[in-house]
Amino acid sequence: MEEKKKTVRIDIYDIPEDQAQTFLKEREETAEAAEAVMKRYCDTVKRDTLDLEEGQGVYGYDKEGSILLSVMLDPFEIPVMKVAMQRGKLDEYVLAANGYVEGDLPVRTDKE
Repeated sequence: MEEKKKTVRIDIYDIPEDQAQTFLKEREETAEAAEAVMKRYCDTVKRDTLDLEEGQGVYGYDKEGSILLSVMLDPFEIPVMKVAMQRGKLDEYVLAANGYVEGDLPVRTDKE
């Protein structure tokens, strides 16, 4: 009989105790990288929990306050974002996750 691993609750996820510190570190790294990408296209960028069933995410808003870009900071999304970061493709990933491709959104050159 397999022994059940101890878990730690982080946000809404049960993370194996021996992976919790790595998860937190990687979540912070990917969140900061996603925020940097979104700041190129969005008027405001925030980390927030908009849906208690989805947990924390990074959200980029347009000047009217509507969500333009978002990524979830969950145990499934973070590894994918890490790979995109390693390949220098996080911009493409964030855009594609929101139904855009490079060139669909204007890059902000000013901070009005």
